[in-house]
Amino acid sequence: MKILFLILSLSESGGAERALCTLSGCMARKGHEVTVLSLTGNKSFYCFDDKVNVRFLDLPPLPGGKTVSRLKAAMSRALSVRAAVKKNSPDCVIGMSHIMSAYAFFSCVFTEHKSIGTERSNPYMLNATRFMTLLRRAMSLLCDGYIFQTEAAKHFFPKRAGKKCAVIPNAVFNGLVYELSPPDVREKTVTAAGRLVECKGFDVLIKAFSAVRKRFPDYRLVIYGSGEERGFLLNTAEAEGLSDAVSLPGALKDAMREICRSSVFVLSSRYEGMPNALIEAMACGVPCVSTRCKMGPEELIEDGVNGLLVPVNDAEAISRAVIRLIEDRELSERISSNSVKLKQKLSPEKITDRWLDYISGVINKH
Repeated sequence: MKILFLILSLSESGGAERALCTLSGCMARKGHEVTVLSLTGNKSFYCFDDKVNVRFLDLPPLPGGKTVSRLKAAMSRALSVRAAVKKNSPDCVIGMSHIMSAYAFFSCVFTEHKSIGTERSNPYMLNATRFMTLLRRAMSLLCDGYIFQTEAAKHFFPKRAGKKCAVIPNAVFNGLVYELSPPDVREKTVTAAGRLVECKGFDVLIKAFSAVRKRFPDYRLVIYGSGEERGFLLNTAEAEGLSDAVSLPGALKDAMREICRSSVFVLSSRYEGMPNALIEAMACGVPCVSTRCKMGPEELIEDGVNGLLVPVNDAEAISRAVIRLIEDRELSERISSNSVKLKQKLSPEKITDRWLDYISGVINKH
């Protein structure tokens, strides 16, 4: 098959970028012709397989505000994408976000190319304006196919779209995970990872770690990632008296190597789509604590079996769960041995095959 993916940018270290890097590589190695088209930017944070054709349109950013100039710029961008798709002549075009799904549909309308949209976030929370809600639901009906990461996300969309849609969870997309195994002795660190933005709840995690630090003064908190809230989080740590105990080393490609050795990994998010960082930490066998945020964690974690679940925005509950895992070695080891099973259950090979089976069905449907 000839498959083309659309993504806004490849320059960030986000989940969609990593997922696309791994999926496209697996598909290309299985003999499919795969092109990744980045609308903006001219470089990629992740290294794509040599068999994948990565192209950068390097289009200018859309102007801000609800203006006529923004509408004109968006139409110009859509026409540029359609021209690039036409030149590539793929069997299908896959949009790697709800907005890219709209570009995929526009690029394929009145052509023989099939369009497949995706929802890679929480549609109830992320960009949940009236316009974006209408766009999401319209695309699920207009595109030839649609892929969700969770059952919860699927319920957001019209039932009429359900028959042509599929729920395919994220894989353990980080190849480094398959090189790692739980250490004999864990380091005295609590770790977290993700974009430094409000929805990740790292401010709550820092406050929760204050109680952990009082019980275990030799433990440190390390949060991997970059983003707009870095200064705010450093100030939060300072206000909690934790400046010497909290580290924000930035977005590191091999962060999972450090996370794997930690005592506890925490997902403190207020909402998610399907958290790659949590999947990777669990697959590495790190005992994990996660909020019951919508969506994702409750489809990955069975409370007390392969992780611990706590309420959203509850610093006290997070600290209790972290302390419990540090103190209860038997529980920690049991959770580790159960969570590492995700490594096989959500292997890139298995998840890529599910994508390919679905794409084939969409292409061959008349």
